[in-house]
Amino acid sequence: MTTVATNFGEVVDQPSGRVPFITVRAFCETPACTSTITQAATDRRLSRADVTISDGGLRGAAQFFTMNPTPDLLVVETGAQGDDLFAELEALAKVCDAKTKVILVGTVNDISLYRGLMERGVSEYLVAPAEPLRLIGVILKLFPQDASARLGKVLAFIGTKGGVGSSTVAQNTAWSLSKNRTKVLLADLDLRFGTAALNYNIDAAVGFTEQLSGTERLDDAFFERVLHKYGPNLSVLAGATASRDVVPPPLEILDHTLERARVTFPFVVLDLPHEWSPWVRQALLSADEVIVTAEPDLANLRNARVLFDLLRTVRPNDADPQLVLNRVGVPKRDEIKTDEFAAALGAPVAAKVGFAPQAFSKAANGGQMIAEVSGAAGRPFIQLAQGLSGRTPASEPRKFLRWRRA
Repeated sequence: MTTVATNFGEVVDQPSGRVPFITVRAFCETPACTSTITQAATDRRLSRADVTISDGGLRGAAQFFTMNPTPDLLVVETGAQGDDLFAELEALAKVCDAKTKVILVGTVNDISLYRGLMERGVSEYLVAPAEPLRLIGVILKLFPQDASARLGKVLAFIGTKGGVGSSTVAQNTAWSLSKNRTKVLLADLDLRFGTAALNYNIDAAVGFTEQLSGTERLDDAFFERVLHKYGPNLSVLAGATASRDVVPPPLEILDHTLERARVTFPFVVLDLPHEWSPWVRQALLSADEVIVTAEPDLANLRNARVLFDLLRTVRPNDADPQLVLNRVGVPKRDEIKTDEFAAALGAPVAAKVGFAPQAFSKAANGGQMIAEVSGAAGRPFIQLAQGLSGRTPASEPRKFLRWRRA
């Protein structure tokens, strides 16, 4: 068993990253432990882990591995204390491979016990009841990704209905993020009717997915070839083309594409179509944050509730999706008030985009972003980008200066 030094009692809040492909075997004694590991196993951060849960605790694990090879990670719950605990742990050590890492879940909260377990080769000790996020954070520490790679944040944008403006929100937010002098990638994943190339005024005759023939091509040279630039810090993967028969690539291709993008860009914005295909589902599950765009009417509220409930179910250990209300204040339309819409979803409104047809049509016709043609109309996207990044937008150089900042 390999010893990994961690801080006893450390609180893990929203761990980031994903574990590599590992095998995990858990032996539980209580339903609470089984529930914790089950919830952790379904989390996107452990999507590469092959997790098996059994009963029996520490004794059951020692007996099982007398006839079976040990996994990469072993999670064991025990109610034993004192000499009985160390005796059972010694029996497990005799059948445990030296490369196997062990997380022990026990009932005693004592620093002396923790130190004694570390000396005997236990990788980490958690006091029951262990929360799923705490367990996920420990596993990520035990099986880190490449320490030299600083992974970017993936933001998935999806609408409650087709035509509510989710793509507009995604594209303008990506542009606003890039104004902080941060490298941003906008991936248009609407493979048939995407608008990123059109709205960014990019000439993209072939979508990036049509150039993907296998995972062996997902390298730096591939990205250099398929990326389009919009300003110094914003890169675009254009999805839609003139082809009528676009076949979505396998889900593994999406997974590898996002992993490559996260290594290169601090922010990866996914512009998703309004559908629940395997392609979209995988993108939503892989994202660090989900932003849902809706208009303030009853049909949008109904769809938003379905989408929020669904995302809360499939992403139980993540924060709620962020809500953007678009086209607020359309004349003569009976709209649901912003606070009532938010209350019905149990989620605050992250951004409210007012109805400004002149600014939006001018931007669309000119291949520009909203804030480039109207500061007032583009302000919600800048505020949303600030909230997602935690950064204040960089100020522009004064007009009388003869140089421009990169």
